[in-house]
Amino acid sequence: MSALNGIKYHVLGSSGGEGPGSHLPAFLVNDRMLLDAGSATARLSRDAQVAIDTVLLTHTHLDHVKDLAFLADNIFGLRRTPLQVCSIPPVLQALQDHLFNDVLWPDFTRIPSAEAPTVQLRALPEGRATPLGECQVTAVRVHHVVDCVAYFLERDGRTLLHVGDTGPTEAVWERARAVPNLCAVIVEAAFPNRLQALADASGHLTPASLEAELRKLGRRAPLFLYHLKPQFAGEIEEDLSTIRDLQPTILEAGKTYWF
Repeated sequence: MSALNGIKYHVLGSSGGEGPGSHLPAFLVNDRMLLDAGSATARLSRDAQVAIDTVLLTHTHLDHVKDLAFLADNIFGLRRTPLQVCSIPPVLQALQDHLFNDVLWPDFTRIPSAEAPTVQLRALPEGRATPLGECQVTAVRVHHVVDCVAYFLERDGRTLLHVGDTGPTEAVWERARAVPNLCAVIVEAAFPNRLQALADASGHLTPASLEAELRKLGRRAPLFLYHLKPQFAGEIEEDLSTIRDLQPTILEAGKTYWF
């Protein structure tokens, strides 16, 4: 599949924790759209950072937005148009209140000026497709401890579902059942089965609860996993191996996938 007829999905980081060899979630879509920003700046050249037009955020937890601060700093003065940071309104409000607030980090939504900022926040409607770059993007809420969404990315008649951090949820699977051209599902598996209570309390999935969620989809689609906590990764993979029909691919940092 080529860039002319598919979704290019380059994994900058896919881990549920940061350390040597573990990079936080960040995915470069078709070279110009960043989906979450946990590990963008250390993994991309300056030119590649400047080339990003859009950042899609699933939610504002630090492991998904950390490098947005440094991305804004790195591209300052190097783009003719603002970097569009997109999500549903509550996510953008939290970003403005707690990151770009001149306390934790300079407010790049007003630097160098409010009329010509480095970063521009753009609200997306829920449940309705919005053209962004080369894709039609639809945000659907999932269940997490803060406001969080999944994104349906549609291009050239193919739809990729990228699910943000979530525990058991409903709306996203209901919508996915109605998508005729679902080419893949990307979803988390943060904790092993023995920590199910912690996963439930923190709005995450284990292999056991992931299996239950995929039953709601009611169909088969290629499955890709991310957000495994590094200290539990081996145990999570063991739990996954006991589920006969799951057969997921665990996303690898530095690898490009085509959908």
